[in-house]
Amino acid sequence: MVATEPAAEGVAAPAAPARRFAGKPWFWWPWPLLVALDLWSKAWAFGFLADRYPRVAEPGRSHLVFDTAALRFELVAWGNTGTIWGLFQDGTLVLMAVRCVAVLGLFWFVRSTPPRARLQQFVLSLVLAGALGNLYDNFVRADRSVRDFLRFSGQWPVAWDFPAFNVADSCITVGAIGLFLLLWRDDRAAAAKRVS
Repeated sequence: MVATEPAAEGVAAPAAPARRFAGKPWFWWPWPLLVALDLWSKAWAFGFLADRYPRVAEPGRSHLVFDTAALRFELVAWGNTGTIWGLFQDGTLVLMAVRCVAVLGLFWFVRSTPPRARLQQFVLSLVLAGALGNLYDNFVRADRSVRDFLRFSGQWPVAWDFPAFNVADSCITVGAIGLFLLLWRDDRAAAAKRVS
């Protein structure tokens, strides 16, 4: 520790550097747990399907969990080389670069988030968890695809089929919607202050 001389009378002491990432547990605690849950659930589902259907190639593996008149739930072993809804299937490397930049952007956003903004910290943590979970697959799997294994479809009120997804996708979706609503609320509050 370096000793410093007291400031001269009437001269302000230099301010200590701000610790921009300190005091934000609502950001730091959730994402490692959610990344672990995402990677574990993908490994479990793909392992279960490989053990249960060893003679079926990976993209064709599926296991019916339940099927009712309104809702059907299957475990599948699908690799998505694109993004949400299966878009941009031929742009995997570009998407990987965009995801890496987005992760850096998230840390910048967290750095500027006040410690008292707990909900904003939490939704940023959700988005980061989802991005890291899917980036792991991009960097580790031979075809750079993201493992999707949850598939829902149904017949009510009309026939519908939701694209397969994973825990990371859920984190990104919930986090992005939450962040949008928070920013919208803050923008409305700022506009109301300017008017009054």
